[in-house]
Amino acid sequence: MSDARTDGTQPMERLTHGGLPPIPEPPESCSPAHVGIAVDVGTTTVVVSVWAAGTRAMLATAAEQNRQARFGSDVISRIAFATAGDGLSVLHGTIVVQLESLFARVLRTAQAAMPRGISPAVTGIVLTGNTAMLSLLCGVPVTGLAAAPFTPASLFDLTTCWGDIRSGTVGGGRGTKNSPAVHTASVIDGGTPVYVPPCVGAFVGADTVCAMLAAGFPVPGECPAAVPQLLADIGTNSEIALYVPDTPRLSSRILCTAAAAGPAFEAANISCGMGAADGAIDFVSFADGSLCCRVIGGGNPRGICGSGVVSAVAALREGGWIDQSGAMQEGFVVRDDGMRAVPLAPAVYLSQQDVRNVQLAKAAVRTGLQYMLAQSPSIPTLSLAGAFGTNLPLDAATGIGLIPPELADRTVPVGNAALAGAAALLFSPLLRQKCTSLARKSYQINLAAVPDFQARFLDALAL
Repeated sequence: MSDARTDGTQPMERLTHGGLPPIPEPPESCSPAHVGIAVDVGTTTVVVSVWAAGTRAMLATAAEQNRQARFGSDVISRIAFATAGDGLSVLHGTIVVQLESLFARVLRTAQAAMPRGISPAVTGIVLTGNTAMLSLLCGVPVTGLAAAPFTPASLFDLTTCWGDIRSGTVGGGRGTKNSPAVHTASVIDGGTPVYVPPCVGAFVGADTVCAMLAAGFPVPGECPAAVPQLLADIGTNSEIALYVPDTPRLSSRILCTAAAAGPAFEAANISCGMGAADGAIDFVSFADGSLCCRVIGGGNPRGICGSGVVSAVAALREGGWIDQSGAMQEGFVVRDDGMRAVPLAPAVYLSQQDVRNVQLAKAAVRTGLQYMLAQSPSIPTLSLAGAFGTNLPLDAATGIGLIPPELADRTVPVGNAALAGAAALLFSPLLRQKCTSLARKSYQINLAAVPDFQARFLDALAL
């Protein structure tokens, strides 16, 4: 089977900085101070975790909204910003400064979990994310991602050091001299080895490859499996992968695609949207003719998070507040701006535009899932990855058509699989080799080029 990519790119040669070797398997007697850091740079959320090298135990974790969001809520808008003026330098500096802050925070927490008198010593870092986010983090130009044929400057699968990440000189990066990151102190030694896993193509990144690793995807042609596996990391840039086992006509393969869902599932473009924190409505149900809201922390609601938004739309549809087209029919108020909205709690509501945003997001993901189902010889299992997928109420998701009904009882939430995969790569060269093989034997599909894509997408808008 050829390793050529469907987007015209070729797998990068494994790069090293200054002859740095991959992080070795730590010996049994390694210092209790040695730790590794795994990072998942999501379009909306950045997550960092610290792991003990000797015990492989997680010592601390922290998450924040990606600070690049003020320059664009989605990948496309950030690419556009990065290709104008000093945009690349600004976005690179923004994420590096944010990571420095998160590193300092998690290392303080990790030290509290370590034996008295021992301070964490970082021996390695693994950075994962989609192709665009990794490019911006490493200072790699994203001009090739701005227009067809969407050829990334780098597919990564390289070992470098933290100093080069900070300066933006990784994998062909020209450096970001104007970046504020260059002029700030770092809690990480500049020579610390950093591994950046491989991407499949322009819109299927290292986060998907890491998630495949964590979900137990076999390498086609090396580890045969009889059952198809489907993986979906649903978020702003939803990525979907399908392992197809051997059939009488075709050998095993992995098909990947991406669905531009936008930030609705993370409540970033929802009127009263907020993260899944205390005060967020995380579940809405319809019972006895009224809506019932569950609030994280049990206090007064301050907003609504992604899982709450999906369940709210399902409850509004069940109760007749909205029809199949998503139009509000009853129980709404008209706001000062003329927008219809259904009150969920005092000062928390779901507007007509919020419902439309959810419809667009769910249609993008549903179209991708349906396409993958059509390529599978039998109904696969579905691993739902990411914070949103883990907390997604499946009844509500199938109720609004986000999850195809045939997958409803074959779906398993797997948490932040991208971060779990990145953490596994901290300590295992063999798993790094498997990641490389998974990426090389995965084929990227451009959904927009699929025949009748527009018709499929429009059909998927219905609730």
